[in-house]
Amino acid sequence: MKAFVFAALALPTVTMADGASVSFLTEDYAPYSWTEDGQAKGHAIDLINEVAERAALSHSVEITKWTRAIALAEKDANTCVFSTARTAEREAKFQWAGPMYVEGMYLIQNAGTNGEVTSLEQALTKSIGTQVGDFTVDLLKELGAAKVDAAPDLDKTMKKLAAGRLDYVILGQESANALTAADAGLEIALEVSRDEYFIACSHDTPATVVAEIDAAMDSLMADGTQAEIVSRY
Repeated sequence: MKAFVFAALALPTVTMADGASVSFLTEDYAPYSWTEDGQAKGHAIDLINEVAERAALSHSVEITKWTRAIALAEKDANTCVFSTARTAEREAKFQWAGPMYVEGMYLIQNAGTNGEVTSLEQALTKSIGTQVGDFTVDLLKELGAAKVDAAPDLDKTMKKLAAGRLDYVILGQESANALTAADAGLEIALEVSRDEYFIACSHDTPATVVAEIDAAMDSLMADGTQAEIVSRY
């Protein structure tokens, strides 16, 4: 698992009519987004760059802590966070564009463990790791999970799993697939839910800009570009 890093990546596109630039924020969460040799990588990064190009927006992309990303996107002008579950608690806090993804959430485990568990209901009695501020904290609580462990970032969560301090970690489909493919000591246990993930922008971002982002993301979905970009990873 890659260690947490901070990076900002600004790419030249045409400028918004008012001269502003849209700031897109996300977290270190491979294969969606990570930093390598000082560059932001991942299919979510590629999607945002393509969205900005199609919408003719000047923009920047920053990888940071999720709690910081979503807090800034809630209050700062011309700022969006991705990719974000559209929960009831978040609905009124943002303007929404997308979705970027429609995919499942999965529990992964150390290979060969939890052999007695045969259902999600049983798995929810075990300790499950996630990250502070992630929508899965509320999702797990709504499902009745008995022991939800929220660490500051995914790297720390995965270290807890490796040390045997957690029974499971909950991850998006792409991350679950990537981590278990890269590490034979990990395996997917169960699907928890299937959800849509969006770009969430502050209310101080012009509605016309959010509409352009939304239209660009819809076009990526419709013409197959989203699926092609994801398939690269």
